[in-house]
Amino acid sequence: MSTLKVNKIIPTAGVPTGGGGGIIQVKQVVKTDVFSSSSTSFVDITGLTVNITPTSSSSKILVLAQCTVVGGDAGTGIMLDRDGSEPLKADSEGNRQRFTITGGYGDGGFYYSNGANHISYLDSPGTDQQITYKLKAKTRSNSTFYVNTTTHRNNDTNTSNSTATLTVMEVSA
Repeated sequence: MSTLKVNKIIPTAGVPTGGGGGIIQVKQVVKTDVFSSSSTSFVDITGLTVNITPTSSSSKILVLAQCTVVGGDAGTGIMLDRDGSEPLKADSEGNRQRFTITGGYGDGGFYYSNGANHISYLDSPGTDQQITYKLKAKTRSNSTFYVNTTTHRNNDTNTSNSTATLTVMEVSA
């Protein structure tokens, strides 16, 4: 039995102008349980943290995430975090909340359904050291927000639970 190991495979026609684009490695976490908090400051969503160590400082990291977050307040949302920084955040505009993704909410705290929120972001961290990506969330007022479920928490068929994923891929430059 033989083993073939290579650092890079280049098509016979050569690399396209601008080069790169190949996937070098993929890391993923999957969250299947429910998370809730009433925090008005960003808190880590447990189970949605992934580490990746790029093979080159010129590599880019493709971040793909899907996560449902709902709350009883319009100021509920998700932020993408990279080693304590927020690489994908909305511009400042007056007193508006700034998120990567705004969550769903309902009057009186009842929101029966909400489609998954998606993040697709090509990051350029510029390092070959380990990077930690995670999703964090908060709400504006004293309401509770939920991840992977609806805010209506009765045990009946009007409610549902879902899953969340965070996937990072190293892309050659």
